[in-house]
Amino acid sequence: MVLIFLTGAIVLSLEVLSSRIMTPYFGVSLFIWAGILSITLTFLAVGYYFGGRISKRTDRAGQAAVFYFMPVLAAVAVFGACLIYPFVFPLLSRADLILGSFAAAAVLLAVPLVCLSAMNPLLISLRASPERKDDSGGDGGAGLVLFISTAGSVAGVLVTAFMLIPGFTNFEALLWLGLALCGFTVAAAVRGAHLDPARRRHLFMAAAVAGALCAALIFAQDRYLRLLSAVDPVDVSVSILAEYTSVFGNIKVAHVTPDGPGNVPMKVYVQDGLIQNLATPENISVSMYTYVLDRLAAGFAPQAKSAVVLGLGAGFVPRFLRDRGLAVSVVEINPQSVRAAAEHFGFPAANFDVAVTDARTYVRACRQAFDVAVVDLFQGDATPDYLMTAEFFADLRRCLKPGGAVVMNAFFDDDDETPNKRLLATIQSAFGSVIRFQPGEENAFVVGLTVTPKADVDYDMNGIPDALKGRAFKTLQAGRLVRSGELLGYPVVTDRRNDFSTLMANARMTHRQWLTGNVPARLLVN
Repeated sequence: MVLIFLTGAIVLSLEVLSSRIMTPYFGVSLFIWAGILSITLTFLAVGYYFGGRISKRTDRAGQAAVFYFMPVLAAVAVFGACLIYPFVFPLLSRADLILGSFAAAAVLLAVPLVCLSAMNPLLISLRASPERKDDSGGDGGAGLVLFISTAGSVAGVLVTAFMLIPGFTNFEALLWLGLALCGFTVAAAVRGAHLDPARRRHLFMAAAVAGALCAALIFAQDRYLRLLSAVDPVDVSVSILAEYTSVFGNIKVAHVTPDGPGNVPMKVYVQDGLIQNLATPENISVSMYTYVLDRLAAGFAPQAKSAVVLGLGAGFVPRFLRDRGLAVSVVEINPQSVRAAAEHFGFPAANFDVAVTDARTYVRACRQAFDVAVVDLFQGDATPDYLMTAEFFADLRRCLKPGGAVVMNAFFDDDDETPNKRLLATIQSAFGSVIRFQPGEENAFVVGLTVTPKADVDYDMNGIPDALKGRAFKTLQAGRLVRSGELLGYPVVTDRRNDFSTLMANARMTHRQWLTGNVPARLLVN
């Protein structure tokens, strides 16, 4: 029964880890989650059926042998999945994001889930055998077995969330689960009922081999993953400087050098496959959006003395605002992001009031504290849905002093105006005046004001790298006041009815598919 508890824990741990492994390749849209959950339930059902069939067709000795060999086979499957998924997932995501996510979930979960779920009916059959004269009752002990397995699943979720994910990369955590399966099986089989000595020896040998394979890949993972560069269609050289694991996502800092003579290396900040910042090795930002956010804040709040930045990234925007003489507070939910920005991008955390908390929680308690707010909140593929509602923006307005401004780095759909106008209508419901900046396929930006905006804003272009000045100037000159009439028929999004997950699903998937075709494969493995 101890083994069924532990394998139940690993079933849910595999599911949670698999979802995080798939995020850089397939994103976190509603459709992707539907694929992960349906594949999980499908192969759990197949395993239950498979275990039941074996129980009917074999004697107790055969049932016991299969019961103890199943975790070892699952460990071998985990090893095989880790061996191939870094190479296969980019191909699947580029081909078709939705179908690819189903196939990817099957690669990670199919064999392990079939093996581990088959153990439940096998154990029920063993406990219901005529040799047992206990209190298993009329259900043959099924209720107790399922209770213990499910309790194990609860424990597996908690251990994964609070220990595995913060402590290990998802790649190595999966392999540690394979190694644990081998160790648990050997420990349980030492006195395994109905397991004859010959089968026990074979089981120990198989577990030793499977465990050795998982351990070898754990220790050789860096060398193994370097092989991705040899088959990657993105022609760059990648050197990983640091990797930060957390419950809020996987952060990588890397040097990326385009192949060819004269190409300059860049330092990149990547979270779950999304490149959030680019910088020179000397920590000069080469991400155009950082300069635009700074110039918009300066242009629409020229007398500002204080600012709050929601979302840190590599820390360039808070630094720019502080250089202008503003007192800057930063709100960042991920403490590892603060570490990465300080250790690799020159962010002087001690010079800022940094609140490690959720932005929604922060602004709800904030009252007339700042002259300007910069919203740069991205997780997964875009801004989280709960940070785009009327209630959030109403709280944010109350966080600002009278006449304050909000500047937002927004994610817009290039092919469908409906989600874009729903977001604009939602911001307008709180701030009154909304200005949209979106030239072509560049980043979209939104400015919200509680006062009538100035007709002309003079933007300071000094300090922007020459390579970015043209794009930044074009973006800043593209500002257009959104008239209320343009938003008629586009309902405000509220906490009570927040449908951004479906509204933005297609745009998020398109963006994620573009990323997997343009981000080096080595940066996608988390």
